Amino acid sequence: MVADAAFQPDNRVSGECTPAGRMMAEQPLTTKSVVAERLDSYLRQRPHFSERIHRELLMELHRRGVATINEINDRARALAGEPPEAALDDPNQAERERWNEREREAVESLTRDYVCAHFSAEDVDDLVNLALKREEVHNLEIVANRNNVSFRELADNIAKFCKLPMGESRLAPAEVVGTRVALTRHLVSDQLEFIGIAKKHIHIRDFHNITEHIIGSDHGMGRIGGKAGGMTLAHRILASAEEGKDVYLPVAKPESFYLRSDVIEDFLRLNRLDEYQAQKYKPIEDVGREYEMIKGVFRNSEFPLKVAGGLRRILEYIGTHPLIVRSSSLLEDRFGTAFSGKYASVFLANQGTPEQRLRALLGAVAEVYASIMAPDPILYRREHNLIDYVEEMAVLIQKVVGVRCGDFLLPCFAGVAFSRNEYRWSPRIKRDDGLLRLVMGLGTRAVDRSGSDYPRMVALSAPTLRPESTVNEIVRGAQQTMDVMDLQRNRLTSIRLPELLTDEVDFPMLDKLVSIYRDQELFAPTGLRVDADPRQMVITFDKIIRETQFVDRVRGMLATLEREYGVPIDMEFACDGERFYVLQCRTQSQAADHAPAKIPADIAPQDVVFDAHRYVRSGLIEGIESIVYVDPTGYDALPTREKRIETARLIGRVNHALPPKTFVLIGPGRWGSNDILLGVPVRYADISNCRMLIEVSRRKDGFSPEVSFGTHFFQDLVEANIHYLPLYPDEAGNRFNEAFLKNAPNSLMSVLPTAEPELAHIVHVVHVPAVANGRRMTIAMNGESDIAVAFLK
Repeated sequence: MVADAAFQPDNRVSGECTPAGRMMAEQPLTTKSVVAERLDSYLRQRPHFSERIHRELLMELHRRGVATINEINDRARALAGEPPEAALDDPNQAERERWNEREREAVESLTRDYVCAHFSAEDVDDLVNLALKREEVHNLEIVANRNNVSFRELADNIAKFCKLPMGESRLAPAEVVGTRVALTRHLVSDQLEFIGIAKKHIHIRDFHNITEHIIGSDHGMGRIGGKAGGMTLAHRILASAEEGKDVYLPVAKPESFYLRSDVIEDFLRLNRLDEYQAQKYKPIEDVGREYEMIKGVFRNSEFPLKVAGGLRRILEYIGTHPLIVRSSSLLEDRFGTAFSGKYASVFLANQGTPEQRLRALLGAVAEVYASIMAPDPILYRREHNLIDYVEEMAVLIQKVVGVRCGDFLLPCFAGVAFSRNEYRWSPRIKRDDGLLRLVMGLGTRAVDRSGSDYPRMVALSAPTLRPESTVNEIVRGAQQTMDVMDLQRNRLTSIRLPELLTDEVDFPMLDKLVSIYRDQELFAPTGLRVDADPRQMVITFDKIIRETQFVDRVRGMLATLEREYGVPIDMEFACDGERFYVLQCRTQSQAADHAPAKIPADIAPQDVVFDAHRYVRSGLIEGIESIVYVDPTGYDALPTREKRIETARLIGRVNHALPPKTFVLIGPGRWGSNDILLGVPVRYADISNCRMLIEVSRRKDGFSPEVSFGTHFFQDLVEANIHYLPLYPDEAGNRFNEAFLKNAPNSLMSVLPTAEPELAHIVHVVHVPAVANGRRMTIAMNGESDIAVAFLK
């Protein structure tokens, strides 16, 4: 090593400003001594790391303008007794020679002296820390890029990196992006569109949090899946955007745990259930018929001991807080394939003894696994050419977002937000500003079609503009029941406001969520405390929409996410009164834009099948050959739940028997409702081939179609390019030729010879050309004038 005394620092003008903006005056001897001691300490602790530390310091001297690399190189050659390098004009020769051993020692010695003269001890701390980070991130990238790396090796290397202090020394994005890509590919998703966004936002330390909450074999490797990945990415984007800001309802992510996607392989292998992987190739009718049996088999199968032990530890950590067990398939929430509502999610109240709670959790995970074999996801995969993809189902286990109110736990409100509003009920509403579906309690009522009431629809471009036009309509259509976790009865249940708002309960944000119905008018609560009988309260969300930053906040979140994703998105969320929890984020399914159809003025009255004047979207459907009509009176008279479900399955068989996209479905109330009294409980597989889905609201039957945009059911219609239209025949000026639909010859038995004859008076299949002299049905829709008409042509 060349002696330090051989070097005399060059004398720069005091107060010279470097390119980095620092004052490069030489430091006092006492400060030099402190810096030298700090640097020597690092070099003694890490002798194998000496070259990397010196290189980092040399580069920083160059960046700050203290001394360039060439200047130090020339001085080192002189100290080593080497002649000065001659300037070369020949581009084909190397500009400089490689250092020999004496030159290398001189460079390190000079670097040390320059650092002691011009850097502080804190500078040295940061630079050494930065050098260590660069070394560790390089090592981590090597490990993460190995195809055969085990989970334990990868997780340990991530943890090793995260033990380094954060400090002021930050790696540039370009230095870590390769590592982020490799970690995302191993632990989250291999979809390039997702990786392209995630590498900008999900940090290495975020992966440490993920690996700390993962359950799976140390020797295996799997991912956390699409739903968990989308939630993590959206939360990271939004949290970074609001960092350091005082915002209304700060963004948060529920405490989450992950069963990796490879755990299901161990589960299937342990129980010899691999044979059921062939379900996806069977006729869809067989898939539907066998699904309940498969669920029972899965629910009573065993789990690997390590997995069961990991789930037990989760329960010990969480205690008796309610949980939701959610699917997180590798195919789910991908760009182009949302799989909205296709797989199972199971709520657990999580009460009882540890063994009872573990048994319930294992059963819920098994039910999520079994949902791979359900007809809806299998049909969806066929339609998107994904049927040969080996399905790997990860599972997301989360604490339910909510507050404890007596025997119940529920969020203050929850819902789903869309950055594009595909269903606009007024010309004042802008498509690009998005839409909210809000409910009080759990968000199940925002994404499912259930109950006889509605979520609050909020057009973000005109938040106070409601679909309803009168106070009576608002009250009649307002949410009446909430989904909650019942801790006493240990299950998910539905209750009304008077059941929740007892004298002992002080519900957060109540004044923001309800209005008071008195004397045929609605009034906003005047203070923070709502002094009224719960039976007078109507869930309207008026105050949070009108008097808080909530709408602007959500609109801003959607704009941020859409900007980063590069496409429209939708986001499920819940709020506990203090924080806005992101539950899910995915690309939004968008309906194709259609020009407003010209409504013919010369249609003969006898050729009109129906018309509509509410919630009309533009489009033109021609050449309809068949109408599948469910008679509301006959359906309402069915004596049992089983017969109503049997009717839904019959429609599913007709759906697959008729040529695709040649027929429309017309039925009472809400297609796909969870409440079989309000409509036919069809699944996606039962309606996938129809051209249009039409819901009929008759006052005498008590059925009421919902403007269902935002539900998983409606998303299915959008993705499958199935048009949707509600009909209100009892409103003045509307036409509905029910006699044509009921009295035309029923072709059900000829279309489906195996159909149950006793259901033929309920399900009518009208072959239009056969009863209309060779003509077919056309439906012209003009969204601008809010008029649609179906006629024989």
